[in-house]
Amino acid sequence: MKQLTLISLAALTLLTACPPTGVVCKPGTLPCGTGCIDPNSDRRHCGSCGTACGAQQDCNSGTCECRPGSALCPDGTCANTDFDSKNCGSCGAACATGQVCEFEADAGKGLCKTSCSPGLLRCLASCVDSFTDESHCGGCDVVCAQGQQCKGGVCDYEAVAACYWSGQLVGFDPTTGVKGPLSDVGSNPAALARLGTTLLAADGTDRRLYTASPTVTGAYALGALASTTGAVPNQVLVDRPFVYVVNAGSGTLTVLREGTDAGIIRLDAGVEGTLTLGTVAEIALGMNSFPQGVAKLGAKLFVPTYGGYGADAADAGQELLKLDITDPAAPTLAGRASFKNLDLKAFDGGAPVARPWAVIAKGGALYVALNNLNPDTYAPEGPGLVARVDPTTDAVTVIDLGASDCLNPQWLGAVGDSLVVSCGGLITYSPTFSVESVTAAGVVVLDALDARLGAAWSSSGSCGVDAGACMPMMPGRFAVSGQQVLLSDQNGGRVVVLEVTDAGVREVRGGTAALNVCPVSMTTGVANVADIVSR
Repeated sequence: MKQLTLISLAALTLLTACPPTGVVCKPGTLPCGTGCIDPNSDRRHCGSCGTACGAQQDCNSGTCECRPGSALCPDGTCANTDFDSKNCGSCGAACATGQVCEFEADAGKGLCKTSCSPGLLRCLASCVDSFTDESHCGGCDVVCAQGQQCKGGVCDYEAVAACYWSGQLVGFDPTTGVKGPLSDVGSNPAALARLGTTLLAADGTDRRLYTASPTVTGAYALGALASTTGAVPNQVLVDRPFVYVVNAGSGTLTVLREGTDAGIIRLDAGVEGTLTLGTVAEIALGMNSFPQGVAKLGAKLFVPTYGGYGADAADAGQELLKLDITDPAAPTLAGRASFKNLDLKAFDGGAPVARPWAVIAKGGALYVALNNLNPDTYAPEGPGLVARVDPTTDAVTVIDLGASDCLNPQWLGAVGDSLVVSCGGLITYSPTFSVESVTAAGVVVLDALDARLGAAWSSSGSCGVDAGACMPMMPGRFAVSGQQVLLSDQNGGRVVVLEVTDAGVREVRGGTAALNVCPVSMTTGVANVADIVSR
């Protein structure tokens, strides 16, 4: 259902677009000079063009506020009292001339000292850890953009979301909830991957793999070069120096390699030093195969094929293809596991087909999400299922996720030994095709023995902070960050932060605390977080 929705809505976007006049800005952004700014998350233009925030401040919802970890002092300024020598430990507590301010864990605050402890960097009268300090990241006065974290002396976002319908990327901090500014990258970014500090964004309309890098302002700058892909690129897998792109629309696998230039498109001749990522192979996976995902295990790639619309075309898919990449530039078909004759545990009167979607390698086996849908209506006609596939024998074991908790599984991920499954649920649409309700949607966790771990998490209560009607959540892809699951919403543009524990899964940021990361499209009326990647 997802691929058909993307194709039809993309066509709608093209048909309803108007010719640009002057500066035309995407949703969530406003004209400013000769470009566009995000007034909700841009320190330089907070609330309006040219309104800059002060030191130790972020722009949140168009208002300048003290950065996380900073205190609002009586004089109206923000200070990090952990290392600010003029406000050491508390506002107004200045260190004597010649002293430095250093955070003392035992005291739980900054203290004035005669010198910095070993391992800390002295920046004027401040003692900082340049490997983790967001105000001195990698060196004195190197300030990370809002929403970024400092790890290993490098500023970067812990997570980045692709806003499909608005054609934007946005970085954010799942712990603090602080976002960076929206950045225009392509028409409809559908799948993301990281290649070092460079972000790869496969575009569902442009048939291109764009590169983008965060700038000092926090916005993502589009690289000068892009790589061509097949139609409807659906997942990007990085295995340096190779990158694999699965294209659902054209039924192909594109193999790219760093340092090559075949299929490269130059977007801006004035920008140099852009990553070169060229095509070295294009593998046809079959007519009506609609491949959806890709996973690597050993020297093989595994690609689930969804199949086309209707029972006959669906029969062209419903398999897990095994590709030998002993020579990564020339994959060869090495086997296949079939999902066509499985017990799909159909509801009374139902006749579902497996519809394999996402795939992940875990514990030496392959796990595949089976949507379990009617071949013509794409409605769930059986419980959400996960297939466990033996990569050696191609034997398939079906795991029932429970119809009351999970219909239409969407994405898979691993947190330690546990398998996390997001469930898209049963969706009810209005006559105008807006989402009225979503049931049996959320997240299910399986332990190392493929048994349910605690209770499932339901998305039924996850609404954004905007006033007025709450758009029902449609769970989709997610990223794993430590023990956390950053779950995307394909309808309301939100991200829910969950945590996996020994007792199951619990909500960290949901309900009114869910992060609103993608703006609603004026064309479609929805905000689809198409993908999320974590650092």
